[in-house]
Amino acid sequence: MPTWQVQLWPGGKWDGKPYQKVDATSAKEAAEQLHRGPLIEVGSMYKIRAQVRSLIATTTVVSPIVFYEP
Repeated sequence: MPTWQVQLWPGGKWDGKPYQKVDATSAKEAAEQLHRGPLIEVGSMYKIRAQVRSLIATTTVVSPIVFYEP
């Protein structure tokens, strides 16, 4: 199972906490585990709830996947 780094954004603002490691089958599942609720991949910035990065080492910079409150 892949490991992901998840950063929560409760209320649309970063909570100041660092990324947390989560084992999950997908980035969305990892975000929903920490958020403890459903999330979607399309939305506006005031509804942002989580950013997820893959923990796989890479030589290229990859933007985090962003998830929003439905």
